[in-house]
Amino acid sequence: MVISAALVILLSAFSGIESMINSLYTAYDQDITVSSREGKTFPQSQINWNQLKKVPGVFRTSQGLEEMVILRHEKSWINATIVGVEPEFLKMIELLKQDHLLLGQARIETQSNYNYGIIGAGLANKLALGSVQEEPENTIIYAPKSNMKLKFGKNPFHQSTFLIGGIFNYNKETNDQVILTNLKFTQDLLNKEAAISHIYIQTENASDNEQVKAELKDLLGDGFVVKTNSEKNELIYKTSKSEKLIVIAILFFIFLLASFNLVASITMLFIEKKDNLLVLQTLGLNERKVFAIFFYEGILISLLGLLLGLFLGTMVCWLQINFHLLTLPGSNLPFPMTISYQEIIFIALILFATSTFFSFLTAKYLIRNLK
Repeated sequence: MVISAALVILLSAFSGIESMINSLYTAYDQDITVSSREGKTFPQSQINWNQLKKVPGVFRTSQGLEEMVILRHEKSWINATIVGVEPEFLKMIELLKQDHLLLGQARIETQSNYNYGIIGAGLANKLALGSVQEEPENTIIYAPKSNMKLKFGKNPFHQSTFLIGGIFNYNKETNDQVILTNLKFTQDLLNKEAAISHIYIQTENASDNEQVKAELKDLLGDGFVVKTNSEKNELIYKTSKSEKLIVIAILFFIFLLASFNLVASITMLFIEKKDNLLVLQTLGLNERKVFAIFFYEGILISLLGLLLGLFLGTMVCWLQINFHLLTLPGSNLPFPMTISYQEIIFIALILFATSTFFSFLTAKYLIRNLK
């Protein structure tokens, strides 16, 4: 019962963590990202955009240009990654939702000779920005000049000013690195006219990502690298799944050790009833029926413990989901739990099969010692 409950609770916890990680990274990182196999950027004219948008499963697309830059606000200097995108990208990352837009407005357009951008919460904190809710903050951006021979006294940076009109919140990596701006402004800043570094693609159904990826690879050819979201964050997803498998393996090993309690229970029952069995044998009870008695007794014991464990484990998960009994360390966020009934059924089948196996071996061994 205890092991069954522990398995349900831990698997639900790992499923909850996996869902939380998935929501943190898939909210910003798009379903599919296309980049050049050689070099950081490639010409926009190299892509047949009409055919790209007609690929089955492609819902939205946005061109993007990324580069490392330096930001200065008053006395604060920090490194960041500028990401120039099209306005459609804001819909793709669902920035208009209050969960992601902390302060200000989601603006990346150029208006009245002012260029607007949106910054991650971590960068905003490092820059010591005031409240952008009332008025956009003026910030200076320095971008490296590419293909330039450095000379003494010559400025190695392109310099421009833009207004931070909003602060967003996704995962820590994005919050601490990314500034979203207009694609045209970024191209002008970097002196890379009509060049992009990525194509961001949102699919109609996330389950079709691999199929859409295959279609895109056929369309774009070998000169481009096409990656799904899970491939882009491969280490994170693999680590989460590996931890889950390790925990399952450890608990299953503990369950094997706990199964000796079942062996002991059946053995003690056999010793207690041995004299009665000898009397019943003289009255015509055969070994096959004696075996069935202790075999089914073991199954009933294990089945009762299994059902109670599954019920208790599910109830603990339900209480956490609905009443937030535990919070994540260092935050006020509830510890994530996701009840997967497929995993519960899987646990039940594995544990029941193991218990049945132990009951069978124990009953078989005891019948041999019956005289």
